[in-house]
Amino acid sequence: MTLNVKKLFLSPQGRIGRPDFLIGVGSLLALTMLALFSFTKLGPGLTTFYAFIASFFLFLHIAMCVYGKRLHDLGRSLWPFIGMLALLVVVLILVGLNFGGIEYFDTVMAHPEYAENEAEMKKALKIYQDTLAKNLPKAGWMMAALPALFTLWLAVAKGGAEDNKYGPPEAA
Repeated sequence: MTLNVKKLFLSPQGRIGRPDFLIGVGSLLALTMLALFSFTKLGPGLTTFYAFIASFFLFLHIAMCVYGKRLHDLGRSLWPFIGMLALLVVVLILVGLNFGGIEYFDTVMAHPEYAENEAEMKKALKIYQDTLAKNLPKAGWMMAALPALFTLWLAVAKGGAEDNKYGPPEAA
């Protein structure tokens, strides 16, 4: 079995088996950790902002290629991956609201005079940030569970042995 890195990470065409999928996911995770480490070393600024935007879209493309080809091996389209990302956005919004967001909006909306009072707005924002920071470890686990379960499903699912509309099975 030879691993074609360009095909694995940059091409959405074809199918991949479990071993290549696990290599792809592991590599994507390592690249993400390296990028996050680099961003902390760069510090705040335009360079970090542009690097983050570029890496976000690059990593999204790589994830779509790796997960998409694994889904193709199961005879499925990319829609389950897109659905998982959409559900992740919904969970992100719910986590933000449940861990301080509702209190922040309730405070600001209940007191329209805050809009003209910068000190009160900063105070309300600080309360929200403190609540969110306190609950961030719990929120992090909640956010990680969905992609982890999706990845686990793809890692253990048996791919098709026959040709399907996405091509022949990966040669062993």
